[in-house]
Amino acid sequence: MITQRGFVVLFGGVLLLTSGFAFYNYYLTLLGVYLIVGLVVTLPLFASTANIAGIEVERHIDKVKVFSGDFLRVRVTVKNTSRRHFDFIECWDRYPEHWILAIGENFIASRIEPNSSITFSYILQVRMRGRYYLGPTEVILRDRLGLHYYRRIVFEKTEILVYPTWRDVRRLESMGKQRQLGLMFGAHRTKIIGMGTDFAGFREYQPGDSFRSIDWKSSAKRGEMMIRQYEMEKNIQIVCMVDTSGSMGNGYPENTKLEYAIRAAVLLTHMGLERKDLVGTCVFSEIVHSFVPPSTRPNHMYDVLEALALAEPSGWSDYESAISYVMSQTTKRSFVIWLTDLEESPAPLLNAMKTLIANGHQAMVISPFGPWFEAPVGQFGPVDKVLAEAVSEELWERRTKIARALARFGIQVVNVGPEDFLPTIIKQYETAKQKGVAMF
Repeated sequence: MITQRGFVVLFGGVLLLTSGFAFYNYYLTLLGVYLIVGLVVTLPLFASTANIAGIEVERHIDKVKVFSGDFLRVRVTVKNTSRRHFDFIECWDRYPEHWILAIGENFIASRIEPNSSITFSYILQVRMRGRYYLGPTEVILRDRLGLHYYRRIVFEKTEILVYPTWRDVRRLESMGKQRQLGLMFGAHRTKIIGMGTDFAGFREYQPGDSFRSIDWKSSAKRGEMMIRQYEMEKNIQIVCMVDTSGSMGNGYPENTKLEYAIRAAVLLTHMGLERKDLVGTCVFSEIVHSFVPPSTRPNHMYDVLEALALAEPSGWSDYESAISYVMSQTTKRSFVIWLTDLEESPAPLLNAMKTLIANGHQAMVISPFGPWFEAPVGQFGPVDKVLAEAVSEELWERRTKIARALARFGIQVVNVGPEDFLPTIIKQYETAKQKGVAMF
């Protein structure tokens, strides 16, 4: 193929040739012919030496699974397996357009000798959870004069799975976990008197008590036998139902209702595993896309992250099918937390809740309200919320009726916006621990 410089030479040759004929100038005509013939002759010469099939490209990355917002190092090696050298070679490695090139360049322009290789590397900041691909790689060979080039597309791609952001968990850990949660929401454990390790108090000795549990110092002070009691923490089982229907995709990019629901599910799972609770996750719309049963396995967190990473807003919400599937997979009594915007017909939701309660489970709904997600995060307050409610009066009244209907079954509905979505999930988890719901 002819480069831009080659077209300039061709245009100049035609112009000189035309001018030479027009003005009967032998030198202009000769120069024009020289430029045109030179451009035509150099093309087959370049084609005979440019063995672009001898160029191989290899891509290496430090990890194939990464959290949204983290950095990924990419190293690309270009090999010349032919016996010819190339004076000028360009190599462009493609990456998703909304990722950020943090350090380095994703291309190289250099000379490459026979049976040798050149390497370049760059660092990307990944954005948005999901499955992405690095590549293809574009290789361009040019001649010495820059008049001709050959392009080859290496279609080999590298798959990257981007997990949901982990920054909420990091922020929670930096807050001091239990200490800060106690200041914010009053962190509590479900405590039961038994053979635990935390001291609970004293009581009088009763026949049949173990002599090992007698506290002799306290007994000596009171003049009667006293037993030292301990408390143990009882664990709970939680199932997080993440609605991925089409309406959950509304909102600003990276701040949609679905993105916040996924961040809340990640935070809930992390807190549960830290406290030895069983936390499962169901991703559903009109079908159940994935279900990670409640567990405390070492890789449980990664199973949840992978299920949430691939969630995409589409379809409608089939609450009945989702809860039927979950109950068929879960035998223990569970606390079911629904993360849904309540924009579907209320009848299926009420039927699903009836089924839940009838089978001994407990439930609550944390519902993102659409208008609160249609303004930039952090740029609206209580007054703006009131205005949003006025503008969306019909929508608000509809969800109020749904909340009243669910309240008859003892199910609470909490309406949330971007700024209070995550604090709400933390508070509700701590409340569940305090009350001891769905213990096992």
